[in-house]
Amino acid sequence: MLLRSAIINVFLLFAFYLSAEEEIRVELTTKAHLSSIYLARIQGENAELEPSYLKNLRSILHFDLNYSGYSKIVEIDEILEKALRHHDPKVAFNPGRWDKAGISFVLKGNVQNKKLDLYAFNVKTGSLKKFEQIPLAKDLSLDRKQMHKLSDALLNTLFGVEGIANSRILYSVQVENPDPNKEEWKAEIWECDLDGGETRQVTYEHSYSITPVLIPAHPSYGNERFLYVNYKNGQPKIYFSSLKNRTGKPLLDLRGNQLLPAVSKGRDKMAFISDAGGRADLFLQNIDNKGMLQGKPTQLFSYSRSTQASPTFSPDGEKIAFVSDKDGTPRIYIIPSSLENNKRANPILITKQSRENTCPSWSPDGTKIAYSAKTNGVRQIWFYDFELEEEQQLTTGPGNKENPCWAKDSLHLVFNSTDPGSSELYLVNLNQPEVVKITSGSGKKHYPTWGIKE
Repeated sequence: MLLRSAIINVFLLFAFYLSAEEEIRVELTTKAHLSSIYLARIQGENAELEPSYLKNLRSILHFDLNYSGYSKIVEIDEILEKALRHHDPKVAFNPGRWDKAGISFVLKGNVQNKKLDLYAFNVKTGSLKKFEQIPLAKDLSLDRKQMHKLSDALLNTLFGVEGIANSRILYSVQVENPDPNKEEWKAEIWECDLDGGETRQVTYEHSYSITPVLIPAHPSYGNERFLYVNYKNGQPKIYFSSLKNRTGKPLLDLRGNQLLPAVSKGRDKMAFISDAGGRADLFLQNIDNKGMLQGKPTQLFSYSRSTQASPTFSPDGEKIAFVSDKDGTPRIYIIPSSLENNKRANPILITKQSRENTCPSWSPDGTKIAYSAKTNGVRQIWFYDFELEEEQQLTTGPGNKENPCWAKDSLHLVFNSTDPGSSELYLVNLNQPEVVKITSGSGKKHYPTWGIKE
């Protein structure tokens, strides 16, 4: 256990802990206008579904739209509910009434014979759209998937953007090991929906599995493959698996410790940290178009008496941001992802404001890198904006926050808190001042990563 703890501390560059978790706030001044949406109660006629079930369906839509970064859900109003139940659409969707109430869009759902009809009314234009009828399975684990897809369809219709409601989050859950003859802690990879629902254990290694990374989807194997680090044989090694399997297989035949894998969007490169050369250095492994390793790993960056950690690729795969303490405290640098004429490039420092910076994540649109930085004694989420060429603090409040990861929309971030008693996942976006906790219950949740859920 002491060996593993030491390795984690070295490679993850210091985990700082505070007591009691309190409110997390957003420091960034938001400028986006959020459209007001009235989401009516879902009505049922011969629905074969209990009112409580319909309420659950509405709550899923409510969460997705309320934290979309584009809209806010208005509280239920009984007068407006009564108006919406009128049989004449001209009365139910009277623009004057809704405009007076300050509503931009109205959503009305009705279930009949286990099929959901949803109407979206644009108050400004007066247009009314009926979405394709959605069959319901009367199984919330299946129907919540339909609601997430509907949420994304609504965002596309109302705002012309691609939503992230139909996505999955992979993460590691650490629990005390009940077996007194084994390591004190064990950890497995889990997944959940955007809102923290539909949790499912993915790996069953019965050891210590951390830092999952979903491999970008490919026509031949879809979006089911992922990498993670496992300690089942003592040393940390990178494992390869599928969401359909319970255990994985070692990916590299390399001596020493391997940690913190990252995969390029093009699936042709993997960066990771290894001490195969004696120190914790940054390595690169090429991957062919069939997903097979191509050649041997290359040492991409090393520096005397320093530790490298947490690589993340630019969207085009041409650059890597990573953490190094080569100049004293951990900071984030950028280098090319390939060696030019077999010469290592000089890394470019991008984080200068805070002394300790870790866990970088490059946004899919390439404009930002999110990271965790020690700020007035507490680790907060920051990001570097390439367009403004400046660092900006995103979160405030007590309790350390770490491991930010961007969603595909480059607007939302998921991260975990770190607290001696618990560690949970949180969702935030750059357009809204709210931070919402999406997990609860036993176990410490760490290292969240995004993926698409078909």
